[in-house]
Amino acid sequence: MDKDIWVNPSKSRILGGMFPLTVLLSKRHQRNDSVSDTNSSGDTISTPLTDEQTDNLQTLFDALRVKEYPTITWSQERPAGTIDSVVVELKEVVKIAKKMTKEGVVLIGHSRGGLIGRKYLMRKDKSIKVLITISTPHKGSSVAKIANYLSPLISVIDPFFHGGDKGSFSFSIKRIFDFLKSRALKELLPESHFFKSLKDGPCDGVYYVSVGGTDPTLFSLYNFLIPDIFEKVIPKNLYPEEIKRGKGDGLVSAESSKIPWGSEHYNFPLNHAEILFDKRVRDVLVEAMEETF
Repeated sequence: MDKDIWVNPSKSRILGGMFPLTVLLSKRHQRNDSVSDTNSSGDTISTPLTDEQTDNLQTLFDALRVKEYPTITWSQERPAGTIDSVVVELKEVVKIAKKMTKEGVVLIGHSRGGLIGRKYLMRKDKSIKVLITISTPHKGSSVAKIANYLSPLISVIDPFFHGGDKGSFSFSIKRIFDFLKSRALKELLPESHFFKSLKDGPCDGVYYVSVGGTDPTLFSLYNFLIPDIFEKVIPKNLYPEEIKRGKGDGLVSAESSKIPWGSEHYNFPLNHAEILFDKRVRDVLVEAMEETF
């Protein structure tokens, strides 16, 4: 929703602007008796990246610029708005993109961005040659249900937070509440009106590539891994695929991340944020594009 995630990830902020995106990124350590930062079971755990590592994060945007592809991205005017409202913005961005190349346009979307790309393709724009989606919930996300269940509580608490100055705690909490109550989040529910009305399919002349993650560990809290904590409190019959090891990236299941009619699909042992900055992912997607053009 913010262009910094592509062009300046070390400056990107999440959770209402309270935390840097890098809290969801980590170095991974396998079981090793000489390593002190393992959990009680000796499983793979996460430690924060150093400042030097976060300053050198590379995205697909960087990889394409190195290869001299003309690239363009933007920050959404209404991050909590509906997908339809963002499609209107994307239409204007594509107009600019068409002036940058005569070879055709590639749409690349992370998470909800992939759904925005699918919705845009329903306009039958012949200039679009490739759609790449990264950790996109093509079948919706059950994790969105958790936030949906919180909506009544949020409606009661919300009036006590008046926004405050930008960057303040109150401002950040207000933004989080606004998003949790928004139609943008409700659209991601598998049974939402958006998915029921999304009657799209493969477009002639468009190549589809999708990538998904299978490591649901988003961050650690006092030596406990998320989602390990959830496993202890959520009944197995209610435990969503999105936060099962080997099944999801913490927010989107590997199965949901696959475009139903896709030309290529790849899964990587990465979480919902890490997948944006992994060299293996970049290499696979650049190769797919080069084979298309």
